[in-house]
Amino acid sequence: MIEPQSRLRRKDQVLIQRVADQWTLLDLKSGEYYALDEVSGRIWDLCDGTRDVATVIAEICREYDAPAETVEEDVLTFLNEMMDEKLMAQEIQEDLS
Repeated sequence: MIEPQSRLRRKDQVLIQRVADQWTLLDLKSGEYYALDEVSGRIWDLCDGTRDVATVIAEICREYDAPAETVEEDVLTFLNEMMDEKLMAQEIQEDLS
């Protein structure tokens, strides 16, 4: 389950091509193509394993001047779809306390 503190990263088996405001992804394992619009592409870019989901949501809110409730729902929907398609993985966080 994706939570605000979850850190997601793009999988290496995915090739990305960006043209204007559209991203095309190719999953090398399945051969499937995916088209992302500008906002989904930006979320994809932000999911590099260094940011948690809450930070991604805050960044999208800031960049697109959009309400947090709407952004949170849209980001979580997109990220769950990417996880279901096995295009992203959740980084394991070790408890350092």
